[in-house]
Amino acid sequence: MRISTRFMFHLALGIILWIFASSIFILIGVEGILPLINKSINEDSENIFVLWIFGFSTIACIGAFGWYFGGPLGFIMKWIHQLSQENYEKPEGFSKIYTRKGKLRMRYLLYQEVLQHLQSLSFKLQAAEIEREKVEQAKQEWIAGISHDLKTPLTYVTGYSTLLLNEQYEWSQGEAQSFIQEIADKGKHMEELIQDLSLVIQLNSANGYLPLHKENLDIVEFTKRIVANMSNNPQANDYRLHFETDISILNVEFDAKFMQRILQNILMNSIIHNPHNTDIYTQIFNRSEHVEIHIVDNGVGISRHMLDNIFQQYYRGTTTDASSEGTGLGMAIVYKLVQAHNGTISIESEISKGTTFNITFPKNRRSTS
Repeated sequence: MRISTRFMFHLALGIILWIFASSIFILIGVEGILPLINKSINEDSENIFVLWIFGFSTIACIGAFGWYFGGPLGFIMKWIHQLSQENYEKPEGFSKIYTRKGKLRMRYLLYQEVLQHLQSLSFKLQAAEIEREKVEQAKQEWIAGISHDLKTPLTYVTGYSTLLLNEQYEWSQGEAQSFIQEIADKGKHMEELIQDLSLVIQLNSANGYLPLHKENLDIVEFTKRIVANMSNNPQANDYRLHFETDISILNVEFDAKFMQRILQNILMNSIIHNPHNTDIYTQIFNRSEHVEIHIVDNGVGISRHMLDNIFQQYYRGTTTDASSEGTGLGMAIVYKLVQAHNGTISIESEISKGTTFNITFPKNRRSTS
């Protein structure tokens, strides 16, 4: 029953009870009380007496109406005020609105939906507050980490620059070249960190709008080239990267720059968080309406906690003893870039058995950007 219908029913019932009670009081007064007074009362006095009884019963009924309809409203308003003060505990007197059998009392049953929605809202607000605190804590830890990540290569840059500028020493060409190479490598690392920050700011602004420059390209050849380039990365020297597909050519519309970022981030994640000699397979499947890219490894796997947080910004998880050198934004960037292509990404993992990233992109349909 809708709350408006229930309210009208209760109001109509209250009016009927008011009329019935007034009639009973008047009948008792006229037939029971007046004869006991033993005084002759004229018609006008009797009418005044009846009017007094009617007025008394009306005031009593108004008080009863206020208690019946207004009491729950006062409780609801107090609860709303409590929620506005960021107090998500059950309001005082909450247990009193229920019977011993756990059912709402009659006058609170009138507002059953409102009370249910308030309780649901309270749970959601409390959960959101807990999540906000977790994100804020992760953000603070991330800021400390990113500051360290920027400070470490900067220390190398300033240190080697100071050595090169020191006139008290004459460095050989090989030593100078080594210093300059270190400066270049650390500068590149700092540039990657800043690019991550810039890209996330762009993805977070304007409701995640990201202008994509799509081209109709062969996703098979493109992915094969990415895997080959990653195999030549010094960090991948002790890992076995494989490319597998039964498709020779498959043209799909995508942004080459961002697709490269998606695949590189996932492959690098599989390299960084797995021990040496891990096999990493990149597979492409041609489905009826979409393309699937699987990146599978037989490494250490990912814990449930990490799986629940891996696409969250500022989360810097690691499955190895090595400290994370990333910004904590890599997987969050991947997630949003896949979404920008109207695709989906999911992860399946089991500890000590490996991890599978499943990415899907639509075919024959222009993705909005």
